[in-house]
Formats: sequence, structure tokens, C-alpha cells
Amino acid sequence: MRPLCAPGYTGRKRGEIVRTRTVVAQAHSYQGLGSFGNRGNGRYRKELHQALATITRYLTASHLPKEHALLRLDGQYGTGAVLADMADFAFVTRGKDYTVLDHPLVQARLQLPPDQSQQRPESQIVRSLSDCPAVPIGSEGVSCRVIVATHPEGKQKSSVGVTRAGVVYELFLTTLPQQGFTACDVVEVYLHRGAFEPALSDEDDELDPDRWCSHSAWGQECWQVVAQWVWNEAPGIGASAATHPCARDRICSRSLAAQ
Repeated sequence: MRPLCAPGYTGRKRGEIVRTRTVVAQAHSYQGLGSFGNRGNGRYRKELHQALATITRYLTASHLPKEHALLRLDGQYGTGAVLADMADFAFVTRGKDYTVLDHPLVQARLQLPPDQSQQRPESQIVRSLSDCPAVPIGSEGVSCRVIVATHPEGKQKSSVGVTRAGVVYELFLTTLPQQGFTACDVVEVYLHRGAFEPALSDEDDELDPDRWCSHSAWGQECWQVVAQWVWNEAPGIGASAATHPCARDRICSRSLAAQ
């Protein structure tokens, strides 16, 4: 399996031999546009360039301008070096460089009352949001709108953000304008409307695209692309099955195709 995998860290334990894939999916339809895998923890910046090229081709084929696309990226991409690669796409991502909190512009903003608060019905966390419109990120100095979300530290250590003096700080980075999107809008897009974890969980349950089926890197990539094609066809099959007299047969066929 060495051509396929390499030592990596999945966040649970070290010393694992893994393969990581980057997935491009539409937030509104959950349909996949691309899947790019690499050994170990992957080559996330190279995979980001491939993903941006795929999205650009999709927009061109759909006759949509780039301004109509909004990218929601995982927190791994929340550094200045990566944001410089975004090729003028509008984006929302979680920041992971918490030295941004020490920037004078951010510190001055945190001394003032928050702009908004944010809470979801299913959560007990109430976030106070402070909007910083133009903050240079990283050594590249990429100018970016920074939303600082704070909430009191709970009994358990927070799995995201950084804790200082009993307060948990989270960073959200975006290029969306303040005139069109409030700070709460930005956080909601990242945490809920644009969240992809439920879609990936459903994909794993129905297709098992991470299963090893080849001792060749290209064979494994082919399997993941085919799995994504089947996943993309499932909503259309399900919609037609709901109104078809033989709905049960259609749904069974979908399950077999997924397996």
C-alpha cells in the first residue's frame, strides 16, 4: 500500500498510515464536482488549485460568472499563504492563525461592544461577534475581513478556537462585503448553510468511497470518481422514484448501485 498511503495524522492518534482526499461539493445540492487524493495528509494546496480549476470549468460550462460563486473552505485553509491562492473567488473559511488576535486593529475592535450575537436553536453556545473589515493576514499581508466570535469557556475544553482568560476565540475569514452580509450571516454560512460534514457522512454510509479497492493510486482515484458519479445520480433517481408506480423497485436499484 506504500504507493497509496503514507504516515499521517488524523487527529485521533499518531503513527497511522493514511490517504487523504479533498472533495468539492455544491452546498445547495450536495452533488460532487471533484475528488483529489494523495498520500498521507495530502497536498492540500495543490489539491486546492485543482479544485479551483474544476469550479472554474463548472462555472464556465454553466454560463455563470465567478462573482456568483461562494467558496466555503475547511479551517485547514485559513492562513494568509493559502488565501493568496484563491484567484479572486469570494470565500468563507475558519481562520487557524490565532496570532491575528494580537493585531492592533483586532485588539482595538475587541475593546468595543460586539456587533451581533449568534445562536442556533440546537446549541447552547451564544457567540458574540466582532466584525473587523480589513485585517492583513499572515506574512503575505492578504487583506481580509475577520469575524471574531467569542463565548465563555465551558466545562469541557473547546475543540475549536483558542482559549484565553476563560474566553474561547474563533476566527472566521471572508471577502464578503459588510454591505451585503452581516457578521452573523458569515458565521451562519460557515457553520450551517455551507457545512458539508453531514453530506460527507451520508456519502460514507451510502457509497463507502474511502474503501480500499485498488493497489494503484490511479485505480483508487477512479473508484472515488465513480462513487461520486453514483452519488450525484442518487437525488435524481430518488425524485423520480417518489412519483413512479414502481417506486420500491427504483429505490432498491439505487441501493444496489450505491453498493
